[in-house]
Amino acid sequence: MAATVLLAAPESDDTQRLHRGLAALELSVAPVSTGAEVLERHDELRPVLVVLMLELPDIHGLDVCRRLRRTSDVPVIVMGEAPTDLDRVLALELGADDFIARPCASEEFRERVKAALRRAAETDPAPEAGDGVLDFGDIVIDRRAHTLTIEGRPQQLTPMEAELLWALAERAGDVVRSPVLLEEVWGYPSGVRTRTLDVHIGRLRRKFGEDGQAPRHIITVRGVGYRFEPSPDGLVLAG
Repeated sequence: MAATVLLAAPESDDTQRLHRGLAALELSVAPVSTGAEVLERHDELRPVLVVLMLELPDIHGLDVCRRLRRTSDVPVIVMGEAPTDLDRVLALELGADDFIARPCASEEFRERVKAALRRAAETDPAPEAGDGVLDFGDIVIDRRAHTLTIEGRPQQLTPMEAELLWALAERAGDVVRSPVLLEEVWGYPSGVRTRTLDVHIGRLRRKFGEDGQAPRHIITVRGVGYRFEPSPDGLVLAG
Protein backbone atom coordinates (compact mmCIF):
# COMPACT_ATOMS: atom_id res chain seq x y z
CA MET A 1 0.00 0.00 0.00
CA ALA A 2 1.37 3.40 -1.01
CA ALA A 3 2.38 5.86 1.68
CA THR A 4 -0.01 8.79 2.07
CA VAL A 5 0.74 12.49 1.64
CA LEU A 6 -1.76 15.01 2.97
CA LEU A 7 -1.93 17.84 0.41
CA ALA A 8 -3.62 20.92 1.86
CA ALA A 9 -4.38 23.51 -0.81
CA PRO A 10 -7.28 25.33 -2.45
CA GLU A 11 -8.20 23.78 -5.79
CA SER A 12 -6.18 25.23 -8.71
CA ASP A 13 -4.19 24.17 -11.76
CA ASP A 14 -1.01 24.47 -9.71
CA THR A 15 -2.45 22.20 -7.02
CA GLN A 16 -3.29 19.59 -9.65
CA ARG A 17 0.32 19.75 -10.84
CA LEU A 18 1.55 19.13 -7.30
CA HIS A 19 -0.87 16.20 -7.04
CA ARG A 20 0.59 14.68 -10.21
CA GLY A 21 4.12 15.23 -8.93
CA LEU A 22 3.37 13.30 -5.73
CA ALA A 23 1.62 10.54 -7.66
CA ALA A 24 4.70 10.26 -9.90
CA LEU A 25 6.66 9.34 -6.76
CA GLU A 26 4.17 6.51 -6.15
CA LEU A 27 2.65 8.29 -3.18
CA SER A 28 -1.04 8.19 -2.35
CA VAL A 29 -2.38 11.76 -2.19
CA ALA A 30 -5.13 12.78 0.24
CA PRO A 31 -6.27 16.27 -0.92
CA VAL A 32 -7.91 18.67 1.53
CA SER A 33 -8.74 22.33 1.11
CA THR A 34 -8.92 23.70 4.66
CA GLY A 35 -6.74 23.82 7.74
CA ALA A 36 -9.47 22.19 9.83
CA GLU A 37 -9.40 19.16 7.51
CA VAL A 38 -5.63 18.86 7.93
CA LEU A 39 -5.94 18.69 11.70
CA GLU A 40 -8.91 16.32 11.55
CA ARG A 41 -7.52 13.89 8.98
CA HIS A 42 -3.92 13.81 10.21
CA ASP A 43 -4.71 11.40 13.06
CA GLU A 44 -6.89 9.26 10.80
CA LEU A 45 -4.47 8.98 7.86
CA ARG A 46 -1.08 9.04 9.62
CA PRO A 47 0.55 10.58 6.53
CA VAL A 48 4.28 10.32 5.85
CA LEU A 49 4.29 13.98 4.75
CA VAL A 50 2.09 17.08 4.89
CA VAL A 51 2.31 19.61 2.05
CA LEU A 52 0.68 22.72 3.43
CA MET A 53 -0.24 25.98 1.69
CA LEU A 54 -0.08 29.27 3.55
CA GLU A 55 -3.24 30.41 1.75
CA LEU A 56 -6.06 28.35 3.27
CA PRO A 57 -9.61 29.72 3.58
CA ASP A 58 -10.16 29.08 7.29
CA ILE A 59 -6.88 28.76 9.25
CA HIS A 60 -3.62 30.31 8.12
CA GLY A 61 -1.08 27.67 7.10
CA LEU A 62 1.42 28.84 9.74
CA ASP A 63 -1.15 28.28 12.48
CA VAL A 64 -1.91 24.82 11.10
CA CYS A 65 1.81 24.03 11.20
CA ARG A 66 2.05 25.23 14.80
CA ARG A 67 -0.90 23.07 15.86
CA LEU A 68 0.48 20.00 14.09
CA ARG A 69 3.80 20.36 15.87
CA ARG A 70 2.13 20.12 19.27
CA THR A 71 1.47 16.42 18.75
CA SER A 72 3.23 15.23 15.58
CA ASP A 73 6.73 14.89 14.11
CA VAL A 74 5.38 14.35 10.59
CA PRO A 75 7.52 16.14 7.97
CA VAL A 76 5.83 19.36 6.84
CA ILE A 77 6.58 21.28 3.65
CA VAL A 78 5.01 24.75 3.65
CA MET A 79 4.34 26.48 0.32
CA GLY A 80 3.25 30.02 -0.41
CA GLU A 81 2.65 32.43 -3.28
CA ALA A 82 4.89 35.53 -3.23
CA PRO A 83 6.12 34.70 0.29
CA THR A 84 8.02 37.23 2.36
CA ASP A 85 11.21 36.47 4.27
CA LEU A 86 9.09 36.64 7.43
CA ASP A 87 6.79 33.90 6.08
CA ARG A 88 9.80 31.66 5.48
CA VAL A 89 11.38 32.32 8.85
CA LEU A 90 8.13 31.88 10.78
CA ALA A 91 7.35 28.61 9.01
CA LEU A 92 10.72 27.18 9.97
CA GLU A 93 10.47 28.61 13.49
CA LEU A 94 7.13 26.84 13.90
CA GLY A 95 8.61 23.49 12.93
CA ALA A 96 8.25 23.20 9.15
CA ASP A 97 10.93 21.04 7.56
CA ASP A 98 11.06 23.05 4.33
CA PHE A 99 9.53 26.09 2.65
CA ILE A 100 8.90 26.34 -1.10
CA ALA A 101 7.69 29.38 -3.03
CA ARG A 102 4.86 28.83 -5.50
CA PRO A 103 4.86 28.23 -8.37
CA CYS A 104 7.64 25.68 -8.16
CA ALA A 105 9.15 23.66 -11.01
CA SER A 106 7.84 20.10 -10.96
CA GLU A 107 11.29 18.53 -10.80
CA GLU A 108 12.38 20.74 -7.89
CA PHE A 109 9.15 19.95 -6.01
CA ARG A 110 9.69 16.21 -6.40
CA GLU A 111 13.31 16.49 -5.25
CA ARG A 112 12.32 18.48 -2.16
CA VAL A 113 9.63 15.89 -1.34
CA LYS A 114 12.11 13.04 -1.75
CA ALA A 115 14.60 14.86 0.49
CA ALA A 116 11.97 15.34 3.22
CA LEU A 117 10.97 11.67 3.10
CA ARG A 118 14.60 10.55 3.10
CA ARG A 119 15.35 12.64 6.18
CA ALA A 120 12.34 11.20 7.98
CA ALA A 121 13.44 7.65 7.13
CA GLU A 122 16.96 8.30 8.37
CA THR A 123 15.64 9.34 11.79
CA ASP A 124 13.67 6.13 12.34
CA PRO A 125 14.80 4.10 15.36
CA ALA A 126 17.90 2.00 14.77
CA PRO A 127 17.79 -1.69 15.74
CA GLU A 128 20.40 -1.55 18.49
CA ALA A 129 19.32 0.20 21.70
CA GLY A 130 22.70 1.84 22.40
CA ASP A 131 23.06 3.56 19.04
CA GLY A 132 22.12 7.16 18.38
CA VAL A 133 23.28 8.72 21.65
CA LEU A 134 26.12 11.15 22.24
CA ASP A 135 27.01 11.68 25.90
CA PHE A 136 29.14 14.71 26.77
CA GLY A 137 28.55 14.54 30.51
CA ASP A 138 26.25 17.49 31.22
CA ILE A 139 24.92 17.32 27.65
CA VAL A 140 23.31 14.18 26.20
CA ILE A 141 21.90 14.05 22.67
CA ASP A 142 19.51 11.25 21.73
CA ARG A 143 19.08 11.24 17.97
CA ARG A 144 16.26 8.67 17.88
CA ALA A 145 14.20 10.12 20.72
CA HIS A 146 14.80 13.69 19.45
CA THR A 147 15.89 14.88 22.88
CA LEU A 148 18.60 17.14 24.25
CA THR A 149 19.31 16.67 27.96
CA ILE A 150 21.21 19.45 29.74
CA GLU A 151 22.27 18.80 33.35
CA GLY A 152 19.57 16.16 33.67
CA ARG A 153 16.78 18.29 32.18
CA PRO A 154 15.45 16.84 28.91
CA GLN A 155 14.14 19.02 26.10
CA GLN A 156 12.25 17.80 23.06
CA LEU A 157 13.70 18.58 19.64
CA THR A 158 12.00 18.51 16.28
CA PRO A 159 13.39 15.87 13.91
CA MET A 160 15.28 18.53 11.96
CA GLU A 161 16.72 20.10 15.12
CA ALA A 162 17.88 16.66 16.23
CA GLU A 163 19.53 15.93 12.88
CA LEU A 164 21.28 19.29 12.76
CA LEU A 165 22.55 19.00 16.33
CA TRP A 166 23.76 15.47 15.63
CA ALA A 167 25.62 16.59 12.50
CA LEU A 168 27.45 19.20 14.59
CA ALA A 169 27.94 17.15 17.75
CA GLU A 170 29.42 14.10 16.06
CA ARG A 171 32.18 16.45 14.86
CA ALA A 172 32.47 18.24 18.22
CA GLY A 173 35.25 20.81 18.21
CA ASP A 174 35.50 20.91 14.41
CA VAL A 175 34.05 23.53 12.09
CA VAL A 176 31.32 22.14 9.82
CA ARG A 177 30.78 24.18 6.66
CA SER A 178 27.28 25.49 6.04
CA PRO A 179 26.90 23.81 2.60
CA VAL A 180 27.83 20.47 4.20
CA LEU A 181 25.12 20.89 6.84
CA LEU A 182 22.53 21.88 4.23
CA GLU A 183 23.38 18.82 2.15
CA GLU A 184 23.60 16.31 5.00
CA VAL A 185 20.61 17.47 7.02
CA TRP A 186 18.22 18.81 4.38
CA GLY A 187 19.50 17.21 1.19
CA TYR A 188 19.97 20.60 -0.51
CA PRO A 189 22.40 20.67 -3.44
CA SER A 190 25.40 22.99 -3.37
CA GLY A 191 24.59 26.62 -4.11
CA VAL A 192 21.06 26.72 -2.66
CA ARG A 193 20.33 30.02 -0.90
CA THR A 194 18.07 29.58 2.13
CA ARG A 195 17.51 30.84 5.66
CA THR A 196 16.73 27.31 6.84
CA LEU A 197 20.10 26.67 8.50
CA ASP A 198 20.23 30.07 10.23
CA VAL A 199 16.74 29.64 11.65
CA HIS A 200 17.42 26.15 12.99
CA ILE A 201 20.73 27.24 14.54
CA GLY A 202 18.83 29.98 16.36
CA ARG A 203 16.28 27.47 17.63
CA LEU A 204 18.99 25.13 18.90
CA ARG A 205 20.74 27.95 20.70
CA ARG A 206 17.53 28.79 22.53
CA LYS A 207 17.25 25.15 23.61
CA PHE A 208 20.71 25.59 25.16
CA GLY A 209 19.55 28.83 26.81
CA GLU A 210 21.85 31.02 24.76
CA ASP A 211 21.64 33.48 21.88
CA GLY A 212 23.74 34.52 18.93
CA GLN A 213 25.53 37.30 20.81
CA ALA A 214 27.53 35.10 23.19
CA PRO A 215 26.93 31.42 22.37
CA ARG A 216 28.83 28.84 24.42
CA HIS A 217 27.96 25.62 22.60
CA ILE A 218 27.07 26.43 18.97
CA ILE A 219 29.71 28.80 17.67
CA THR A 220 29.47 30.73 14.40
CA VAL A 221 32.61 30.72 12.27
CA ARG A 222 31.81 33.68 10.07
CA GLY A 223 31.76 32.95 6.37
CA VAL A 224 32.44 29.24 6.94
CA GLY A 225 29.95 27.44 9.16
CA TYR A 226 29.42 26.34 12.76
CA ARG A 227 31.26 24.49 15.52
CA PHE A 228 29.78 22.56 18.44
CA GLU A 229 31.61 22.93 21.75
CA PRO A 230 30.52 20.34 24.35
CA SER A 231 31.05 20.43 28.09
CA PRO A 232 34.64 20.23 29.34
CA ASP A 233 34.12 16.59 30.33
CA GLY A 234 34.79 15.51 26.76
CA LEU A 235 33.02 13.09 24.47
CA VAL A 236 31.87 9.65 25.52
CA LEU A 237 29.92 7.50 23.08
CA ALA A 238 27.07 5.69 24.83
CA GLY A 239 26.54 1.99 24.31
